[in-house]
Amino acid sequence: MIREDLLSQIWKHRLVRQNALMTADGKRVEVLFPGRANSDSGPDFCDALVILGDGGVLKGDVEVHVCSRDWQAHGHHKDVSYNGVVLHVVMWNDGREVSMLQSGGKAPILELAPYLSQSIEELQQSVESSVMPSMPCRQRLDKYGGDEVDGLLRKAGEERFHSKVARFRAKLACYEPETVFYEGTMRALGYAKNKGPFEELARLLPLAILRPLAARGALLDLQALMLGKAGLLPAQRRERGGSRRLSEWDEPEVERLQQVWMSLGIEETRHLLDWRFFRVRPDNFPTRRIIAASYLVSVCRGDLLGDALTRVSQSPVAKVQKEMEKGFMLRAGGYWACHYDFGFETRCSTGLIGRGRAREIVVNVFLPFLYAWAERQSQPWLKEKAIQIYRDHPPLAENWITRYVRRQVLGEDRCVGASACCQQGLIHLYEAFCVDQRCHCCPLG
Repeated sequence: MIREDLLSQIWKHRLVRQNALMTADGKRVEVLFPGRANSDSGPDFCDALVILGDGGVLKGDVEVHVCSRDWQAHGHHKDVSYNGVVLHVVMWNDGREVSMLQSGGKAPILELAPYLSQSIEELQQSVESSVMPSMPCRQRLDKYGGDEVDGLLRKAGEERFHSKVARFRAKLACYEPETVFYEGTMRALGYAKNKGPFEELARLLPLAILRPLAARGALLDLQALMLGKAGLLPAQRRERGGSRRLSEWDEPEVERLQQVWMSLGIEETRHLLDWRFFRVRPDNFPTRRIIAASYLVSVCRGDLLGDALTRVSQSPVAKVQKEMEKGFMLRAGGYWACHYDFGFETRCSTGLIGRGRAREIVVNVFLPFLYAWAERQSQPWLKEKAIQIYRDHPPLAENWITRYVRRQVLGEDRCVGASACCQQGLIHLYEAFCVDQRCHCCPLG
């Protein structure tokens, strides 16, 4: 028998005879890129590039199993997360031609056993002892000095900045600046897994609805409104069978929020927002992020944009970064100082928005927004200030993309320039080139 983790390594490093691969239903398989190993929930590999038969290039996910029957045994045929699978890779096929997706689509099955380049024992030794191949650009980059690489990354980082500016520019042509900035900030509060639902919540609850409550300091009303519209109050979740039994300590807070929500007379959202809790850090649960949003709107009395513009316009470049951070960093009081969801306690004194997330909002939302807004307002000095803050901003916390590109492309031993701009350059290179294997177009390739 073979372990699934070894099978994943065999697929990742293409340790099979590549020129003979055929799916169970008789289509020739050409693997352009096996995909990026996924450490999160969902399929084993993401962003794979394959050609099946005489068709064009397919981009999607790959799921790996020891036996083809494991697909159904693991419930993937009922899981929407697997609807993007373009190839089901198995060591042994038990007679199936395809694996069914929840959407009704079909994922072709590729059985690897007939195409192994060595015995399983030899492959095990190869995986454990060999240095596996890295991205094609690594050899070329080894010839570059640190300053040259940093220069390339800074340039890529500025390209990413201007692509965000372009998106904000397009939105500012259609919507009020306050709306554009509010929706961008809400999206950032959703982190990776809940960006979409947070942006949708912002559209369901525009600032025009929230501002009167914020202006009179009605924080509880804001929280009840936002949680209720999100469908995350305990009574709403209980109806869907998803609420935990609450303790005596929880009930007063829940009762207050429920009463306020009922008194507001707001129509519930007709369709459920797709909130993700699985494999989300507790402090980043949608419930706690919505509470953070309520505090943010309350603190600035509903004038998110005015508060941010005041901070940036009245501070010199050397101090504005810290001033901007302070504008987004928040601590909770009362129930939410020690809870990340109803009935779930966290360590006390945990910030609702810490320095790391505040910096993410500054770099990825406020600065590109500010540049686009200053352009529309014909304020070139403010445009220059925005890009200068971006260039000088210290690095953000690493994410899976920056770790992946740094390890696979640059190598573990190479230091990346100590700036958020260089980090953003890594993300730009991954999204623009690595994910589609466009090495021939990449400035590093």
